Amino acid sequence: MRKTFYYIAGGALAAVSIPAVAQEMTAAESDTADAATTPATAMTAEQQVSYDGWPTEQQTQFDAWPEDVKAYYWGLTPERQELFWRISDENKVTITALSAEQQAQAWTQIEAQAAAQTAPATTAPATTAPAAPTEPMTDTTAPADPMGDTTAPVEPETDAATDPM
Repeated sequence: MRKTFYYIAGGALAAVSIPAVAQEMTAAESDTADAATTPATAMTAEQQVSYDGWPTEQQTQFDAWPEDVKAYYWGLTPERQELFWRISDENKVTITALSAEQQAQAWTQIEAQAAAQTAPATTAPATTAPAAPTEPMTDTTAPADPMGDTTAPVEPETDAATDPM
């Protein structure tokens, strides 16, 4: 009798739960399908022209960014967009997730580093003449002994047949 009760209860539970699970799967599948058919963040005509002018490798890198990073990029000034390409993808994601105040601080640091990198090249004195080419250095005091030992006396070579030892 107990076994019969368990079979009936199990059958009833299965009859109720299977449609519920199927509905959850259908909803999840439709959400995934909607996400796949929804176009990515649409670019304006100006942005599309800029994108089309990039090299293929740059377009590929841009396409790999998350949507929020792409949107953040398009909101930057042209100067900051140029600097944005210089930072790693990990830092791009990080800076996108920061608050506005933290982003301002990060950009201050990024711009300072970029200025420091370009400053030495632009502030080189123009009055310095290029150095005259020099002759290759040769060592005229090289020892005759290939081992470099100039203090040991050089013994004459002897023939083993004539050597009295």
